[in-house]
Amino acid sequence: MRSKLSEVRRIFLIALSTAAAMWVLLYAPTPYVVYEPGIAVPVRPMIAAEDGDPLGEGDFLLTAVKLTEPNFLGAVRAMWDRSKDVYSKRDVFRGYTEQQYVDRLSVIMEGSQNNAVEAAYRYAKLPYKTKVRSIVVSDVASGDQALVKTFKSGDKLLGLSGGKRFASTDDVLAALEGLDKSAKTAFDVERGGEVQSVPIYAGAFQASMDAEQKLKALGIFALTELRSLEPADGRNRLTIAAGEIGGPSAGLVFALQAIDLLTEGDLSGGRTIAATGTITAEGKIGAIGGIKQKIVKASEEGAQLFLAPADNAAEARTTAKSIGASMKVEAVDTLEQALDRIEAFNMAENRLS
Repeated sequence: MRSKLSEVRRIFLIALSTAAAMWVLLYAPTPYVVYEPGIAVPVRPMIAAEDGDPLGEGDFLLTAVKLTEPNFLGAVRAMWDRSKDVYSKRDVFRGYTEQQYVDRLSVIMEGSQNNAVEAAYRYAKLPYKTKVRSIVVSDVASGDQALVKTFKSGDKLLGLSGGKRFASTDDVLAALEGLDKSAKTAFDVERGGEVQSVPIYAGAFQASMDAEQKLKALGIFALTELRSLEPADGRNRLTIAAGEIGGPSAGLVFALQAIDLLTEGDLSGGRTIAATGTITAEGKIGAIGGIKQKIVKASEEGAQLFLAPADNAAEARTTAKSIGASMKVEAVDTLEQALDRIEAFNMAENRLS
């Protein structure tokens, strides 16, 4: 009888241990996120001009990474998948909740769209006027990065309390430069649709700090200007609707599609061209994340040319080679350089055909 009880107890413990292990593997939350190939889609439906040049048969592809939160089994599998990368949630979200993270990317995306349109107007030499609609806190300190943490991502900085309203980020920096450490000061901030007064702890500043260092001391790591752009000729007015896609990395591809709309001819040459990279209003291209995943997806969607920021180009070429992609990968630092690479690629392809 005792041996039967022992056997039942042993079976019960095995079943319990197995169930616990399965729960950990399949259902327990993990401290990881996975970057995996997301989308590579034509950007033409997302951007329009009041009276743009007819687009040709080619496409500019917008690429985006898919961010997933795996179970432990999924995390282990992802570590062995060359198309995926595993990161800690702490490094990716940096103290933001998932909703705050998404909201932050939406603000950054809107700023990136502004920059793309302005860069396109500048390249096409089309006169326009710009007006700053709002100055938004797009990144705040996490952990011990700041002495004080009173600002939140998404805050709109209106001006010094009782003072002149800000018209640009330069106004914000100038206001910080001129602060009197002995006087109590605050920013008027729009947060959640309401105006609040947020104290500025000038005592956290050191005499040697410049304005940008003072911003960081306040816990503000990045500001984004959201602007309205009005071309002199209303027919050149551009609008961008990217849906739920967030982040700054679509800046380059938006600028390319905008130029295709604003200038005569088929910029793509009838080919499928993928592009990724942040962009400034002056047309400078910056590095992005997830280049490996974007290369994989662009290749799957038939891209013939991939334009990558210079800082990402080595990894992009290595990935393309490892998956046997036939598309050509070119490094670019500026919008003008990207256009030169497209022209050279199309000329070479035309000679071969």
